[in-house]
Amino acid sequence: MSSATPEFLFVKPGDYVAIKNEENCEDTTEKNINYWVGQVIDCIGGARNPNSWTLFQVANIDNGEITIINADIVENILKTSES
Repeated sequence: MSSATPEFLFVKPGDYVAIKNEENCEDTTEKNINYWVGQVIDCIGGARNPNSWTLFQVANIDNGEITIINADIVENILKTSES
């Protein structure tokens, strides 16, 4: 895996990932970036290349909320799936 390749391309269902919090995107002066941890339920491909992920369906491990997020806000894979 090279440093130029985005990490979200290697995400698989069942992985635990760190996700950038999108709530305060308009505040660019804030130095702290908030993250939350989610477990990937499903990976959704793009129209041009179905094997290149553009969206993820994730479950927030703190409150159980299931949401669909843009793939590019995934910062890091914390734990890969067991399968």
